[in-house]
Amino acid sequence: NQTTPVVLMGYANPVERYDQIHGKDRFVDDAAEAGVDGLLIVDYPPEECEAFAAQLRARDMDLIFLLAPTSTTERMQQVARVASGYVYYVSLKGVTGAGTLDTAAVEAMLPRIREHVSIPVGVGFGIRDAATAQAISRVADAVVIGSRIIEMLDGQPHEKIVPLTIDFLRGVRKALDA
Repeated sequence: NQTTPVVLMGYANPVERYDQIHGKDRFVDDAAEAGVDGLLIVDYPPEECEAFAAQLRARDMDLIFLLAPTSTTERMQQVARVASGYVYYVSLKGVTGAGTLDTAAVEAMLPRIREHVSIPVGVGFGIRDAATAQAISRVADAVVIGSRIIEMLDGQPHEKIVPLTIDFLRGVRKALDA
């Protein structure tokens, strides 16, 4: 039985507003009932959401955190205390989809992260093709590709979206398996 995990990524405001409208803890309950496996709430600092993380774990959901090239040792330790599922390493400074990925810098950073974080580390931002995904997969536990797929599909007719995505991901998969 293969399933694709569902991770919701967003901001604190919609989560908190949902509970204001629907009742205390309704977001977590409704997300669990909908089959959500994890949440990445980008503006929830780890030092302020231990109770939320415990609430998610009680419903078999993970709270995922971002780390970046600028993350301090203290931040890595805070994330390690609260995170579950995996940690998402944002491999570039700046905005998603911008810049060129320095795979050597990622290779240098991951051992530093793993000194503090014992759960898997996925790497994203700047992974735009099969070759880069392959290079990152040698050091990371997961490869995250987002902006490249969105850019590729932008403006495409509806009937081409699935075939284009399948073709792109097959190429990435082939590179990862090589």
